[in-house]
Amino acid sequence: MATGQCPSSTVSGYQFTNHYDCVNAGYGLAQQTFRSLEELEEFERDYIEREKLAIRFECKQLGSKV
Repeated sequence: MATGQCPSSTVSGYQFTNHYDCVNAGYGLAQQTFRSLEELEEFERDYIEREKLAIRFECKQLGSKV
């Protein structure tokens, strides 16, 4: 959060037919991901606090509407 830089960019395999479902799933996955960070040694709570880590997601439309 402090730098706005993401250490990695991942595109999930999820696809939705509407924006609402994408956002709803995104918040749920973001919460699960954030809570599981502490299970990884390099993301202990002190590191998360010091670096102000946050999980970010966005919903993008794929392709174009015809």
